[in-house]
Amino acid sequence: MLGRILDARYKILQPLGSGGFGQTYIAEDTKRPGNPRCVLKHLSFSSQDEAILRQVRRMFFAEAETLERLGRHDQIPRLLAYFEEDQEFYLVQEFIQGHPLSEEIGGDRRLAEAQVVDLVEDVTQVLGYVHEQGVIHRDLKPENLIRRDRDQKLVLIDFGAVKTILESSIATEPVDLSVPIYTSGYAASEQCLGQPRYNSDFYSLGMIAIQALTGVRPSQLAYDPNTHNLLWRDRVTVSHDFAAVLEKMTQFHFNDRYQTAAEILEALNQVKSSIFTQMPISEAKNRLRSPQPVLNKPLKMSAIAAGLTAIIGASAWTLTRNTPTPTDPPGQRGQFLSVGQTLLSPNTPPQPLKQAAIDKMKSGEFAEAVSLFEQAHKIDQSDPETLIYLNNARIGSEQANTIAVVLPIRTNPTASAEVLRGIAQAQDRINQTKAMKLKIAIASDDANPDLARQIATQLVRDPTVLGVIGHGTSDTTLAAGKIYQEGELVAISPVSSAKNLSGFSRYVFRTMPSDELPAKRLVSYMTKQLKKRKAAVFFNSKNLYSKSLTEAFKDALYYADKGKVVHEVDLSNPAIEVAENVAQAMKKGAEVIFLAPNAELLDRTLLIINANQKRLPILAGDALYNSRILTELGSAASEMVVAIPSAQTQLQNSPFEQQAKSVWGRAPGWRSALGYDATQAMIAALQKAPTRNGIRATLSTPSFTTIGAVQSVSFTPEGDRETEITLVRVTGAKSGKFIFQPIPK
Repeated sequence: MLGRILDARYKILQPLGSGGFGQTYIAEDTKRPGNPRCVLKHLSFSSQDEAILRQVRRMFFAEAETLERLGRHDQIPRLLAYFEEDQEFYLVQEFIQGHPLSEEIGGDRRLAEAQVVDLVEDVTQVLGYVHEQGVIHRDLKPENLIRRDRDQKLVLIDFGAVKTILESSIATEPVDLSVPIYTSGYAASEQCLGQPRYNSDFYSLGMIAIQALTGVRPSQLAYDPNTHNLLWRDRVTVSHDFAAVLEKMTQFHFNDRYQTAAEILEALNQVKSSIFTQMPISEAKNRLRSPQPVLNKPLKMSAIAAGLTAIIGASAWTLTRNTPTPTDPPGQRGQFLSVGQTLLSPNTPPQPLKQAAIDKMKSGEFAEAVSLFEQAHKIDQSDPETLIYLNNARIGSEQANTIAVVLPIRTNPTASAEVLRGIAQAQDRINQTKAMKLKIAIASDDANPDLARQIATQLVRDPTVLGVIGHGTSDTTLAAGKIYQEGELVAISPVSSAKNLSGFSRYVFRTMPSDELPAKRLVSYMTKQLKKRKAAVFFNSKNLYSKSLTEAFKDALYYADKGKVVHEVDLSNPAIEVAENVAQAMKKGAEVIFLAPNAELLDRTLLIINANQKRLPILAGDALYNSRILTELGSAASEMVVAIPSAQTQLQNSPFEQQAKSVWGRAPGWRSALGYDATQAMIAALQKAPTRNGIRATLSTPSFTTIGAVQSVSFTPEGDRETEITLVRVTGAKSGKFIFQPIPK
């Protein structure tokens, strides 16, 4: 496209951005004096159906006329032209010289209260005009507010309504403009459901204002579980009047918000009056002056030095506050945690030597406990709890860095033991090198969100606990994560993958990738390799992981090729007839079966695969990357495709596997690798800054990386693992057995 001239006039100079709705370019108008720059948006779609083309053309020109009307406002880009060329559609808009608001309030940067008051007032006035034209913006976020260089005013760009044209471009039925267009964290609940209202824009603006005050993206702030409103007041000192305005703008239910822009402007006038009466007039004038985020004059060296001093001082405070006392007497961990004084793994009856060692730990006889744990480890080499307690006993009462591990040890002992082996292997390795003394306290949350919250509360209150590895399910990670956020305690979850954990908290990270990645990979395989568009979905509505993966799959299917789910089955319903539902799915035109159960419903899932008898292709989430698929189903599961993190295919013959075999006497599973990765990340952060806030700061650094089991470990700004997804297929091997065989890209 670069260099191409469109409409015999607009020459494309450089790309400006792209998305699911097309490309945006900077172009020049070759028919105007001086060839002024403009923004050209290329709206593309894939359908060649003439009826659909007519519908898109009608919608495009109607929306273009709306944009032309909106552009009459000084703080909305003017629409310069719109045209169709070769059945492709183009918008040409005024180029705004400036920078997005996201550069002013991103990365923990904050604005003063008075600046935010001005911001809200400025944008509300523009929204008032927009709403008078019968338009809802629907995608209000910092990136869509441009601070114009010439006058420092905020210009509103990228109206969501135009995006619905492309969103609906290959629909087979007439489409209204209620297609959900939004950015997570800034959008109101009704907007996410495709039912935006005028005050949905006010909700988004309120969220932007809260981010400007706190320096934290809305998606990283906790919510009140009862009201669903954002919890942010404890993060910033702000006047009661302005806080009340923002809280009303961001109420969960639209009936509880301001209904018009005029109501907000009236409330802001009262806020400004309050600010003037609470401070000297000269200071009030300075604070209410329009913000000047861009410095046009060079800073003096003294100012730079002062700024560096302030930054260094703030960093030092961040890395030293909350420094705990590093000792933790045995038997003083409270009702949930154990560093060796309680048997948590459900071995019945307990091994006598291990029980004797635990008794010695209770009484503080560490040397005797070490000897007994060593003997117990030789008898049952595969028990990770024994190795963790052995390392803790070797440290005894010496100073050490302490972290906690929380998993469903009692209710899901097999999977928890696998994760614990990776954690214990990392602990044993770092302690053997003497680079650090790492003590681990363990607890079982029984996969119960309420219990997870209780344990999290105890951990936050225990100053010796510097970080947490856990929890073992998305439900418990989400429940406990809100408490870790409030208590500023980092948690790294090894196996939680629900997509709503992404950006959920600045203090929650994970080594398992988000469900969005495997869902998109499976949909790509389904639509491009299998050439299928209709799916039947089997899931568990009572499990967060299962629901998350299902929703991610449905979203990816819809956006990829307008695919759809024709049959949905909730496996949590015990009355479901598996074979009957497979038959119903086929009658409804399903071309693919998508399986998204959690581990608890594996037995019912095996029945589905068996009932299908290879009639429909089967796609599945990582919960089905399980040896039972191979051993119990065999040929009935042949050709089934499962999406897993790519690291899981690299375990065999790796140095990590060789070390694991030496430690445990058996090959490691993928959960062990993820547990090891989470612990390695925590160790790397502890080595750099052994405090709670130091750990968070280290893990959040864009350059952070550490060596994992088979791949390096690093995190996105949302706390997600940076990794790739691999598809594996159930295939018969020469031995007559079945294996998971990676599918080449």
